[in-house]
Amino acid sequence: MPIIENQLNGRLATLLGRANPRWTVRGENIGAFLGSQRQPDILVVQSGNRPVVIENEYGPARSVESEAVARLGESLDAGVVAASGQVNAVIALKSPTELRDCVGLDDVDAMLHGGVILEYALYAGHDPQNWSRFPESGFIPGTLLDLAGFVEHATTPSDAIERATAALEQGVLAASAMLCEAVELVSSTGDTVAEELKQDFDEQTAKMAATIIVNALMFQENLSGYYDVRSVSQMMRDNELTPLRVTAEWMKILEVNYWSIFHIATDLLVSVNPSIYGARMLNILGDTADRLREVAQSHDLVGTVFQKLIADRKFLATFYTRPESATLLAHLSIPDNGQWSTADSLKEFRIADYACGTGTLIHAAYRRVNQLHRLAGGDPEALHGHMMEQSLTACDVLPSAVHLTASMLSSSYPQQHYAKTNTHIMEYGRKADGNGVAIGSLDLLDGEERRPMLFATAAPTTITGDGDQPADYIYTPSASQNLVIMNPPFTRGSSDWAAIGPQAYNKKQFRGLGNDRETQKKMSDLAKRFARGTCAHGYAGIASWFVALGDRMVGDDGTLALVLPMTALQSTSWQKTRSLIKQNYGDVIVLTIAASSADDQSFSADTGMAETLLVCRKSPLTRRNRGLFVSLYRRPRNEMEAAEIARAIRSLVASDGLRTLENGPAGAESLLVGAERVGEIVDAELLDGPPWSAIGLIDFSVAQTAWQLARGKVWLPQMSEPEAPTIPFSIVDRICQIGINDVNIVGRGPQTAFELVRPMSGAPTYPMLWGHDAGRETYMTVEPDSEGRIKTDRADRAAEIWAARSYAHHNRGFRFNSQPLAVAFTERQTIGGRAWPNVRFEKREQEIAYTLWGNTTLGMLCYWWHSSRQQSGRGSMPISAIRTMPTLDITRLTPEQLAL
Repeated sequence: MPIIENQLNGRLATLLGRANPRWTVRGENIGAFLGSQRQPDILVVQSGNRPVVIENEYGPARSVESEAVARLGESLDAGVVAASGQVNAVIALKSPTELRDCVGLDDVDAMLHGGVILEYALYAGHDPQNWSRFPESGFIPGTLLDLAGFVEHATTPSDAIERATAALEQGVLAASAMLCEAVELVSSTGDTVAEELKQDFDEQTAKMAATIIVNALMFQENLSGYYDVRSVSQMMRDNELTPLRVTAEWMKILEVNYWSIFHIATDLLVSVNPSIYGARMLNILGDTADRLREVAQSHDLVGTVFQKLIADRKFLATFYTRPESATLLAHLSIPDNGQWSTADSLKEFRIADYACGTGTLIHAAYRRVNQLHRLAGGDPEALHGHMMEQSLTACDVLPSAVHLTASMLSSSYPQQHYAKTNTHIMEYGRKADGNGVAIGSLDLLDGEERRPMLFATAAPTTITGDGDQPADYIYTPSASQNLVIMNPPFTRGSSDWAAIGPQAYNKKQFRGLGNDRETQKKMSDLAKRFARGTCAHGYAGIASWFVALGDRMVGDDGTLALVLPMTALQSTSWQKTRSLIKQNYGDVIVLTIAASSADDQSFSADTGMAETLLVCRKSPLTRRNRGLFVSLYRRPRNEMEAAEIARAIRSLVASDGLRTLENGPAGAESLLVGAERVGEIVDAELLDGPPWSAIGLIDFSVAQTAWQLARGKVWLPQMSEPEAPTIPFSIVDRICQIGINDVNIVGRGPQTAFELVRPMSGAPTYPMLWGHDAGRETYMTVEPDSEGRIKTDRADRAAEIWAARSYAHHNRGFRFNSQPLAVAFTERQTIGGRAWPNVRFEKREQEIAYTLWGNTTLGMLCYWWHSSRQQSGRGSMPISAIRTMPTLDITRLTPEQLAL
């Protein structure tokens, strides 16, 4: 007897129910829909989340999609299914006919557990006339466990989250306005709040304080009924939501611990004076917390709002990782390898984020390992206390950020208590004991495995592998983490007071949290000392220090997962980082976005720059010296799509025969979610010196053409390899002399010799081509735009600079979408400036030829391939990069060729 669909639905419901103990899963539930005799094939219900219906048919399943759409908008009968609500998510499932042909249900179970491929798609909407589909076309192939993971994302009420986020922000704004009124009456309130949050009091600081308090209230709501803690909603009904009574409840919680969540919230709340304003704030925020408590358990609502409010992040350069980006990175860095069934597989998996912000990344990673353990039959909730105490490490310099990170991690299972956390506020600036300075998490680069905590916890000891240790120390042994996942600060270590004035701070990356110039100098010196022998580089910025830190902390066979600026893949200042990855890591995945604006190429919020996700594994057994370059057509729209994109990437990684960058202009492998192309992927060699340029592309055949051209072969699409001619190629530095950097020509430095004079005189002695001017850059021949005036006693240095003059000038910042010139030519020899450094050959004819070549399609392709494309439509190339750019070897042209 074949297995009929009703029987299969029952088995699927049973097995899905085992995959997630939070679910109630029923097959063929008659009367489940209110006022209807129709029944769902499978119904998945979870408290606090939206119900999900699964409509299933054997292939070819011609009617399954129409049946799925028809279920949208149906209401559940609470008397039948013990759940209420409207059905807004329906999965259309196509089961293979092999299941129908099974001998019995045991055979069905064996096939489902053995990885038989199902196909599914999600329909979301409020009625059969208004819905969206994911994927937009086709079905997603996956196993039963893949389907269970898909269902988990489908239960997330995205529309409710959007409404809740707006309500939370509204509550924070109203409460912060109340706090500002209190500060107007009692100025010391503002001083105390500012001291707690490590920044001056202003409207932004008030919003941050309100956010922290509402977060604590939501967490109190989660803990109500445990430890004799009363709920916020009950206190509101009893008119007892006052600072005195709320802090009394929080003190009960602090006796258990949750220190990083409630300690700072308590200090902020009791600092509000007059206290009547604290009570008014609490009533606003209490109402907000009461309305949001269920959604907040499963989503980073507070973190989303909080990131809009960080006043100091323009100095600390910390930006919010979008939840969908965090999910994508977590799923790429923690694949399902079938090894997650035992308790130890979860307990022994250590995750760290040393620049945690509001915890979006580490929380996404924690959710992923919990999901994998749960789908493998484990109980991650029972292990939550252990994970909080020993397996999850998060650090930041902002107390408010650490508060929210601890809250995010704790909210995974809010009823499970723990004795301590490894979420730490790192000292930043002058140390509290007055003994030197601290540079946040980068202090961990010093190799010390034990260091003082900035604040103590309520626990008397910290439990480590070496036994009980004092609680006022944290332990950071090298190579101790299975996963280091970070979106580090991007700030570069340059001086900038000339742009702001003599009172300005001089080191951008250490300006945050009110550090004065002397403190910043000491912090900078300390950072330089820690950078020795690592991949850290001052021009690359603080992010390269965090890469070095991640490399130190991740253990053998561990994974490094990073959000970095796209310049990390191309800039010469990041070369040591690329060399580190090439030499010490394997299984490298480089993921970028092909989009028309820098904002759309970013995985973070508000950076305004192109970014990359970099995943690599530290193991001698991994695939070395090559990487998989993934270019998405757009950023994932939501976490479900992000998870499926990651799974599609992993599926291609596991397959053989991926197209390579070196194979010629045949294009890349399509990255599919269902039948929708969401990007492309290509296999490429990881180079030590040159940039990794196969990034941010819609069509990889352009990159494959550029790769061949850089090696002297003009192999174009639609051309066979034997037809591809070869031409003499070299790199710029081998065939000519590159000019002097503009900072060593004009300015206050000891190596400069000139003052810049604009406009220039009619017959300048030292003409200069300094900046861009769209009006005059319409021909390859341009006129100088300024002149140099020799400084007193700098004649010898001026002669050295003048000796590097040339006719040809290389564009350092080329806007491909608006500028016509990659190389400019001046009729008389001219000093190259900020935008147009010199390119000097032995003969004028060679400089003419170099100018002509540089402005051909192939010459511009060389520029594009070698440049740093941090901003959409623009290639940046510092002098160090110009030196290594591949180019036609002009010196091998004959006199006759040069004369043409």
